[in-house]
Amino acid sequence: MPTVKTILNQMTDSQYIMQELKKTIRSLDPMFQEEEAVFLHAVDCFTQEMEEPGCFSITKYLTAKENELAMELIYIGWQGFQLNLEIFKNPVAAMFLQEDYEELHLERRLCTLPTVQKARADQSVFCTALEMLPEEKKNLVQSIDAYYSYLQTVGYKLAHYFGFRLADQFLPNVVPGYASDPVHSSRYAMPLSHYLQADLAKLE
Repeated sequence: MPTVKTILNQMTDSQYIMQELKKTIRSLDPMFQEEEAVFLHAVDCFTQEMEEPGCFSITKYLTAKENELAMELIYIGWQGFQLNLEIFKNPVAAMFLQEDYEELHLERRLCTLPTVQKARADQSVFCTALEMLPEEKKNLVQSIDAYYSYLQTVGYKLAHYFGFRLADQFLPNVVPGYASDPVHSSRYAMPLSHYLQADLAKLE
């Protein structure tokens, strides 16, 4: 019988979440492979520095970046799920769908999450060590960070929309009288699909 801890570990598995995010973006954005290739090249080049005394492992840095983003996606997905339920309880709440994405996701609260705080602290250790490395290695880290910025920009929006649509299909099972509103879902999907230049129907 699964335990509460087992289920929680499955729900917060950073590696799985990041694998699924990258798989999803590959299916939506044909240009993503180029971004990924630049990232992988930068990592390969940087790996040569891993054995230097005092140099923080690039592997640990990447793990911290992935842990941070995975936990942020869980949080933002949960915001989308909650917003859907709030709209059912109070239809006026649908006005929040017109907010800019940063407000819609409540990104200002991300820094308060303990898991995000730890991941950022781990990255800070690497960035301090990075100051001792040659300029070309610093440039490689910029390519690595650009890749994660891309994942963050797209991932945040996908996570919130995914949470919203998940609620459409899950809530009828647990909330008496709940009915999804296809009008709100459509009004949410259309501008997001245009923004990402992607077919969000692939997420269904």
